[in-house]
Amino acid sequence: MRILFLLFLFLSSLTAETLKEQLAQDAYLATVNAAMVLTSQDGLSSGVYRFTKIDTVMRMYNLHLLNHFDPLTENTNLFMALDIAYSDTRSDAAVDVNGTLLQLDNRLQTYVGGIGGGLRYRATEHSNLLFGGEILYSRVGITVRDKDGLSSSDVENFFSDGFNDNYSYKIFAAYRYRRKYRGYDIYTQLNYKLYKTLSELNFTDIVEGVVGDVVSLHSQTSVASLTLGFETDTIYCYHDMHLTLEPYAKGNYIWGDLATVTQVNSYATVGLGIYWNTPEKSGYVYRYFIEPSVSRGNGLEGLNLSLGANFDF
Repeated sequence: MRILFLLFLFLSSLTAETLKEQLAQDAYLATVNAAMVLTSQDGLSSGVYRFTKIDTVMRMYNLHLLNHFDPLTENTNLFMALDIAYSDTRSDAAVDVNGTLLQLDNRLQTYVGGIGGGLRYRATEHSNLLFGGEILYSRVGITVRDKDGLSSSDVENFFSDGFNDNYSYKIFAAYRYRRKYRGYDIYTQLNYKLYKTLSELNFTDIVEGVVGDVVSLHSQTSVASLTLGFETDTIYCYHDMHLTLEPYAKGNYIWGDLATVTQVNSYATVGLGIYWNTPEKSGYVYRYFIEPSVSRGNGLEGLNLSLGANFDF
């Protein structure tokens, strides 16, 4: 996210003597990773996240689909994952460059698409393990409003044809334990995800002679989450359909470039799943859901709303 500030440090280099190239690279890729890490809700989701320590707001939209195939054996089956995401990062902060305050009014746009799959293993009657991977492609571009003598044309060489391409892969694992207790379907889930991103940035025409030509970038971010929750028994029935609720709490821990740039190492999420359960495999949909959630941490404030359906093919 700090790339929003650093771009203007590049552009205002007539008064600046030293440029933090490495920080700019890490920030650029952290922005890409944030679009993937924070838009991982099931179904169609929309969220707003404010990184308070760097005065940056990210608006995110995501479609995440997971489909389990017929069993390979009694305890195993394959699954496929699909992700489509968009994030809009904005900052209106003032940056001091050698005594001159630049008022920023811009946004960094990220588009992400990914596909992958993996294996689910039923370890016991109440628990299962998931292992998988995903390949992700993303494009990042910037929109700058003319302000304080800066023009959007000044950054045209930073982004090839308005956007830069990035390639990432995600490796993930999850353990889930679920069982009935006094009418409640209680569960706990432990997730781990590793993101690695490769990209190239062209600095040649921005600050000639100060920064190298084409720079190959590598970035890594890890996220671990522990979720505790339960699903209620039927609250309301209508014919053969019924309503259930699922409150949950989640602790999230972040390492790598995303944590370094956003200055956020951990945050908590509290949410409520509202499920409208339909007859089994009715049109391949066995329930519809809506899920509001709130995230808070040292340096992060977030609101998210997911809606969608669970499928069974």
